[in-house]
Amino acid sequence: MAMNNIGAGGVQGFQVTSMKRARSLRTPAENDHSVVNLGAVAPVATDADSLPVTVGDTNSGEMVNPAAPAASAHEIGKDPWWVVGFSLVAASDSSYLLTYPFLIMSRLGWIAGPIILILLTALSCHNNCLFGSLHETGGKRHIRTRDLISYVYGRRWLTTTVWIVQFTVLIIFCIGTFIWAGTSLQAIYVTYSNDPTKISLPVWIAIAGACYSIFAFFVPTLHALGLYTAISLLLTMIITFISLGISIKDGMKSGVKRDYSLVGTTADKWFGALASLSIVSFAFNIPILPELQANVRPPTVQNIYKALGFEYIVGGTPVIVLVFVAYWAYGNGVSEYLLYSTSGPTWLVTVANVAAFLQVLVTIHIFALPMFEFFDSMLSKLKRRHAEGDVADDHTLRARTGEWSKHKMLLRFVTRTTFISITTLVGAMFPFFGDILELGAALIVFPLNYGLVHHMYLKVNGKTMSWYQRAWHWLIVVIAVVLTVSSVTASTRNIIVSSSSFHIFKSSN
Repeated sequence: MAMNNIGAGGVQGFQVTSMKRARSLRTPAENDHSVVNLGAVAPVATDADSLPVTVGDTNSGEMVNPAAPAASAHEIGKDPWWVVGFSLVAASDSSYLLTYPFLIMSRLGWIAGPIILILLTALSCHNNCLFGSLHETGGKRHIRTRDLISYVYGRRWLTTTVWIVQFTVLIIFCIGTFIWAGTSLQAIYVTYSNDPTKISLPVWIAIAGACYSIFAFFVPTLHALGLYTAISLLLTMIITFISLGISIKDGMKSGVKRDYSLVGTTADKWFGALASLSIVSFAFNIPILPELQANVRPPTVQNIYKALGFEYIVGGTPVIVLVFVAYWAYGNGVSEYLLYSTSGPTWLVTVANVAAFLQVLVTIHIFALPMFEFFDSMLSKLKRRHAEGDVADDHTLRARTGEWSKHKMLLRFVTRTTFISITTLVGAMFPFFGDILELGAALIVFPLNYGLVHHMYLKVNGKTMSWYQRAWHWLIVVIAVVLTVSSVTASTRNIIVSSSSFHIFKSSN
């Protein structure tokens, strides 16, 4: 009898534990009071307060089971649409806007510049809406770009190729953003120093990397970045309106001769124009849209449409106005860092420089987080599997494997400090911000946000489309191939030209 009682108690305890695990294994769609079939659900790796997702991970490069969403060590599906909208603005409408008058308008001029900028901005909005609509293809959430591609195409080589290209480009963006952060700090120093050349740009890039390493440690996930994205939006508005106001003031000065002609040799003009196309497309395209959309609450597609509308209206409109006004005010002599062209007042320019530096820390983090998520998810699996064999309750397990556990903090410190040190070093060695940004944009925006997005949309919805709809998507795919080859060639050529007379660890200015 005693043995029977013990057996019954054991079964009952197992049933309670199973019910708890069942609740923790529900997908976002099933969390809405639905019933989970335990036999159909795989084990998961969830974080302390994250919405759980079932295993279908492509971190290892293996084929994904199309019936299962991907697992992540970061929190999924917790943010309202407007928080994700702040993240979109921080990623695209960042303090990079200070270089757009030079990289776009000075290379395209008054005729081609406005036409291409407005046309590609509208096309970028269309591309991102298509990208966002694919988030729940097959009835599950695809929280990474490579997960979506793996599900749509089911080919390991393509998933691996896109993963390598995407991470390579994100690394390039991080290098470029560290250069931009160092440029902002250098601009503050130059304003008040009696010897502006005493501390070179590479030193400021290193200081920017050190500052970001602290920020990256204390903000572990994109969900934790929520408040900072709102602050980032405020900083972007400060930068935009200060630069806009000073540019208008300078543009209204009489007696100032402005030249709006395209400068350089014929080759310089053509290669510059081709490279600028990638900058225009990068300005409002999101190469990590699925990674950002992973944080939005259901309904995911409708909410990402709202977030994208917020980005293009609130973030995009002032940027486009600033690009035109700054080029009108300074002509083709506009600086690659716009605030170097402005006439003051000094204190107001300093406010804009400080805002640019602080804002770009958030931008770096958004670009770096997909890689950090990969490191965290891959390495934390080993710790969690070990911990599950030693603890009996979920509370203790979460305490040992949560974001602020000793293991996670040590892991975060080592991986992020190593990554930041390497990218900062490369940026300090080769501080060509504009050329690096052009190359990164050319490698990711046209292949992914144009070509692959439209081809995936065709593959998922092609059977229900009319012939002219299919023709439109195929046209964009072909254009994407042509623009990828031409813009990558132009950007690579510009880097070679810039580095031909450059000495390592020296300021590019």
